[in-house]
Amino acid sequence: MSYIWWEWSADKGEFESLEIDFTIHNDVGDFSRRHGLYLMLGFSHIAGVPFYFGLQTNVNDPAVGPRGKGLIFSRWETRDLDDARVADPVEGWTESSGHEGDFIGVRRSYQWSAGEYRVRVAPDGSDEAGRWFGMWITDKATGETTWGGSLRFPYQDGKASITSPVYSTMEIYGTPIRPIDIPEWHVSIARPLGDGAKPTRGVTGFQAFSIETLNSDAWYDPTEDALHFKAGGLTQRTTLPGEILFN
Repeated sequence: MSYIWWEWSADKGEFESLEIDFTIHNDVGDFSRRHGLYLMLGFSHIAGVPFYFGLQTNVNDPAVGPRGKGLIFSRWETRDLDDARVADPVEGWTESSGHEGDFIGVRRSYQWSAGEYRVRVAPDGSDEAGRWFGMWITDKATGETTWGGSLRFPYQDGKASITSPVYSTMEIYGTPIRPIDIPEWHVSIARPLGDGAKPTRGVTGFQAFSIETLNSDAWYDPTEDALHFKAGGLTQRTTLPGEILFN
């Protein structure tokens, strides 16, 4: 429904870890079993392989169906689940599919709500076949950190690291739905840190891959150094898509 591309300077365009602080301003609950909201905190590449991660209101388990709120972390260009480590045998599971191109993913139930969080994607070991990257989320109110699972990526020229740019977006998924029936959701994302360095440029936009949902907005607040997403319900668009040059 709305998105931003975060871009680092050329000399900071490759990094070991990616850290994102974000605030969920209101809890939309488990609003529907036929639809879901996805806060994709990051889409990028590791060693040339696409990956993404974030939070969903209704995460699918291929074995049992939707399991409610949770974390997802996926990579493409493989169907081999030997490249996946589940965080928890009960609360976590894997997926291997070809419906969005060949991919695998780790998922974990996680009852997120309104509040402040930090997500980190970082190395989690290596072996001859590649380098593992894990996803962790920290509830900043309690300080509790939860591991969402890890994925292995192949080496490229003898290494594996995250590359700029990084894409963040708020999505609606599932069967067709009227935009007015999407619950209003407000999330803000601080400028990400790639090995401690912030992006220097951002490019915002709306509805990159489907018919535009007009009740969506995205704006940058320089005092917070954060990008705000709001969509659904009676949301009114107050900004135009475009380039942001950060100080």
